[in-house]
Amino acid sequence: MAIDVSKLRRGRVRGRYFRENFAQAGIDLSQIIPELVTNADAAIAAAGRERGRIQLRIGPADPEFQRAWKTALRNLRLPALREWRYELVCSDDGEGVDAAVVDQRLGALGVVPEREGQRGLFGRGLRDVWLAQGGGRIQGVRGDQAVETWFLPADGDEPYVYTHVLDARATRAIRRELGIAHEGTRVTVPLADRRLPPSARLRRLVADLVQLRPILEDERRELLLEIPGGPLQLVHYTPPEPDPERPVLFDDELELQRGVTARVVVRRAAHPIPLSPARATRRGGLVVLSGRAAHETTLAGFESRPGARHLYGEIRCEAIEQLQREALDTPRPQVVVRVDRSGLNDTHPLVKRLYAAIERIVRPIVEAEERRAGARLVRAGKEITARDEVGLRALNDALRAAFDSPGQAGFARGGDADQRPVEEPERQAVPPPPPIAAAPAPMLDAAMRFKQSPIRVHPGEQRTVSLLFDPTRIPPGTPIEIATDPGLSLSLRRQEAPAPGARGWSRTSGSLRALVSAEPGSQLSVFAEAGGYVAELSVVVVRHHASGWVREIARKDEDSPVEAEFEPETGIVTVYEGRREFKALERAARRAGLARSRVREYVPYRILEVEVAANAVYWWAAERILERRLPGERPGDPAEYAAATRIEAQMLRHGSHDKLMRAFLGPEVFEGTVMVAPTAAPTSEQLRLA
Repeated sequence: MAIDVSKLRRGRVRGRYFRENFAQAGIDLSQIIPELVTNADAAIAAAGRERGRIQLRIGPADPEFQRAWKTALRNLRLPALREWRYELVCSDDGEGVDAAVVDQRLGALGVVPEREGQRGLFGRGLRDVWLAQGGGRIQGVRGDQAVETWFLPADGDEPYVYTHVLDARATRAIRRELGIAHEGTRVTVPLADRRLPPSARLRRLVADLVQLRPILEDERRELLLEIPGGPLQLVHYTPPEPDPERPVLFDDELELQRGVTARVVVRRAAHPIPLSPARATRRGGLVVLSGRAAHETTLAGFESRPGARHLYGEIRCEAIEQLQREALDTPRPQVVVRVDRSGLNDTHPLVKRLYAAIERIVRPIVEAEERRAGARLVRAGKEITARDEVGLRALNDALRAAFDSPGQAGFARGGDADQRPVEEPERQAVPPPPPIAAAPAPMLDAAMRFKQSPIRVHPGEQRTVSLLFDPTRIPPGTPIEIATDPGLSLSLRRQEAPAPGARGWSRTSGSLRALVSAEPGSQLSVFAEAGGYVAELSVVVVRHHASGWVREIARKDEDSPVEAEFEPETGIVTVYEGRREFKALERAARRAGLARSRVREYVPYRILEVEVAANAVYWWAAERILERRLPGERPGDPAEYAAATRIEAQMLRHGSHDKLMRAFLGPEVFEGTVMVAPTAAPTSEQLRLA
């Protein structure tokens, strides 16, 4: 298909907008996806519909569109993207577009939405995305008219050009081709990147994006996601589970300046919220909202404090949108929201007052949380502390074996034992047995994976990691691509898959480094891709303390619905010894003549303490093992996932718990030296089974 050069329409631009905003959006998926989805949400709202559906597809390029695009660009000398492997397509059932609407909305850069409360209506961010990626298209049906418009970067002084390749009556065939039954829009963004993140990472990215929270939490909207190798699935944002005892810590309206107020709600989660290296997907903190837009999540600098790990909530300030609109119309604008939509402009006077107010609210809460975390701690005796050190070494050895490869040499366990003919009791002339068919080779767990995952590193630490390959699926010489989260760097000794070793599998190593700026508590990832296969290395950034996943058993004289909690960032297992079962055994120890400081030496008490602490670590390790598996192997049903976690935890317990108990309790317990002295029961007392 050839494009008539005379029909190309030149885009206009405000000089200030183009200077400040060009190519600052649409660089990666965390910027592209919010622009498309929020535009689709605004289109549904503009149509006045009660409910709406948005469909997002991230996958291989449409071959027909790519072929027509290449043919059209042969006659045009434009700096557009010529070919791409993947594209992002966002469809909605909103008010739709026709040629007139496209001309109105795409005719000039720097145009704000017509209606208040809109994140954008095929306006500012969408063209930024197309400019950054090198082109794109929009298809739509509005009323009885259909349109398909191509958007390309320009070669002259103008920033871009666009043309209507379709502008006709919306027939049934056109609707079927566009996939739009009534009215709606479909936007296509070719992706300049040559690779996509793993499917599980894509799904988690879309579900955790801060800018999509108002849409994902709205019951009137449905966001469907289609990713490579997976079905079309409904995406929901799952907020942290609130603390049953103290779900809300602060809820009040503040006055930031004359006529400008903000509603601040600080909530407490039941479990610590993992830190995220990307602000765009941070689950903890206070989400700043205005109208239909979510701008960022923040705790005003307290994000890395231990007392802030349970805090989340929202800040609603409707004045942000009004001030943003006023700023865009002034000669010397000072915007409230950054021009790349990555958050608030911290140099704006209103934002400074907002951050100061958040600090005044959050500081006492964080300090109280840290004091509360250290309250009711019980110190064990020297003998128990020394025995804890022995037991923790055994526990870390068990985790190291669980996170490493089974057998440590290959990807999977070996096959069945060799079958040998059974000797007859008497020598008889019998025909030789038929030859036994060779057993099929065992299927490998994965074509490529890191030898040990997850691992713990300190900020600034450098350590060696190994990457294993199945040479039957990843031939030697296959290029290896590495992608890391911010805060990590990985340098492999070889950039291609090596030849297999003596045992039939390939292995290469590299140097992993955590930057000094990496936040303790962050859970980061390293992705390796080769031959279409992807391996993920999970990295937990910890503070500088003893090595190993578990470094301390903390005891709290506090009742709790859970027996024990494990915090991987600090390596502390907290056992709640204020529960009724612990108190009952404490009374028994006192009756046996033990002082209060030696209650934990009472063998039944000690056994219960070790059991609940080990079970908490087993469950955490089982969840990490399930995360390592390929997305297709992870149970999608909640009941199946719970059952899989339980089985993994039980397998860990079966393989290591006997050694663990010997390490924590000491050999004398297993040598028969511990005896229970019977007490004389009154004749009137009924005999008990135990």
